[in-house]
Amino acid sequence: MLSIAFGQSKYYVDNLSENVKRGLRQKLRNGVWPAKAPYGYLNNPKTRGIDVDTEKSKAIKRAFEMFAEGSHTFTEIAKYLHKFELGRKNGKPLHINEIRQILSNKFYIGIMFYNGEYHDGNHKCFISKELFQKAQEEMARRSKHFKKSYRFPFLGLARCYECGAAITAEQHTKFYKTTNRKATYIYYRCTKKLGLCSQTPITSFEMEGQLRKVVSDVVLPQSWADHWLKFLDRDDLTEKQSSETTIQNLKAEITNLDKKQNILLDSYLDQVVDSETYKQKKNEFFETKLKLQEEIVKVEEMGSSWLEPMREFVNCALQAQKIARAKNNCEELAFFAKRVGSNFFLSNR
Repeated sequence: MLSIAFGQSKYYVDNLSENVKRGLRQKLRNGVWPAKAPYGYLNNPKTRGIDVDTEKSKAIKRAFEMFAEGSHTFTEIAKYLHKFELGRKNGKPLHINEIRQILSNKFYIGIMFYNGEYHDGNHKCFISKELFQKAQEEMARRSKHFKKSYRFPFLGLARCYECGAAITAEQHTKFYKTTNRKATYIYYRCTKKLGLCSQTPITSFEMEGQLRKVVSDVVLPQSWADHWLKFLDRDDLTEKQSSETTIQNLKAEITNLDKKQNILLDSYLDQVVDSETYKQKKNEFFETKLKLQEEIVKVEEMGSSWLEPMREFVNCALQAQKIARAKNNCEELAFFAKRVGSNFFLSNR
């Protein structure tokens, strides 16, 4: 009798476990997140779905914007979110790794990753794909650089004029006995990693002067700007027609991927393909489909790969004189120089 009771109990537990798994799979197929809602969302016990948290979603969106701007650290973002009660259970701010996970979570653009598989979510998204992509680009950029104790505005902007090596920056503090004060100076110099180089360090003031000259040289008269913008508007109409053809081709590729995914699913259900192979191929199809969708968005927004940058260049050139004459704007000066030029070389002569 006891063995029969144990057998019935095991049968009940196995059935219950399978029913739970079946319910989770069904929720995922319906685009519903089956676990605890990510930051910025709330679990709805009535609908058994998730809703956008009106207040905290704004904080999460601002965190993405702060990070995409490139001027805020992970710690600063964690402290900002902590003000909105977005932190750990012990009341402390989120860890840096948790901030990274938030900023790289595709759930915020409608893509759910659960149990090793990607699924389309039907939840409302408050992060645009464009903002999310900017955050990923910033994440990749930061992963290539070590954290510095001081932010040098002109670092990474130019290479050595003589040998082509990278330019590094140093901060030195000098004490003046006569006036009993300290003064801090910033120098930019060649790393000399490509061999002998006669270039000597220059001060940040000299570097700033060279940059202001570069910016002044791209000043564009208003009449020229109006003429160029008129031509850009004309070309924009032509590019839109070409964009429609490109979008149709991309959508055709997505349709073809959907057919392949259905064939893969049929093969899995017929036990022709094992579970691991199914998950791997499904995720590959999903990633490819996502890239195609992102490409469609880019084509719809920009139309052409050169029109928008050219229009931006013209508008920037109109502001060049103002930026070149302004004071205490090193960050803005460096940012502007990167937008209007590239392959700068630094010389101390």
